[in-house]
Amino acid sequence: MDLHSIFRMALNLQRIICCGSVTVSMGGDSITITRDEIILDINNPKKIKKLMDAFSTILGKDKGGIGEKKEMMNEMKLYAEDLASQGKTVVIKYQGNEVVKMGAEASSLLMNAFGMKHIEIKYKLDTLRMMKDFM
Repeated sequence: MDLHSIFRMALNLQRIICCGSVTVSMGGDSITITRDEIILDINNPKKIKKLMDAFSTILGKDKGGIGEKKEMMNEMKLYAEDLASQGKTVVIKYQGNEVVKMGAEASSLLMNAFGMKHIEIKYKLDTLRMMKDFM
């Protein structure tokens, strides 16, 4: 099972939420899930990166390298399309500021020009800081 299949299963599980929300916090990081939206608030990207690296190892993917980064961008496009087709949105926050939005409520002329529909980058400076911390 690849990560994209797991992502689709998670979207299907999200359908059981009819009202209200579920929030899971780990230290300063949290994820809030409602019927149509997932909000991921990242305060410590290094902890999240360790978790992502662990998933990469479990799924048998190489860590680092340009190949993985290109694959991640392709997967982001797939996730954004899946989200939009189901009317759902994922919001990624970095230290409380919304930096990336993917899915139904996201639209960006710049990202559309690069073939990445349904992905919107909000605060570019915070997005760059978050990406630097992930590297």
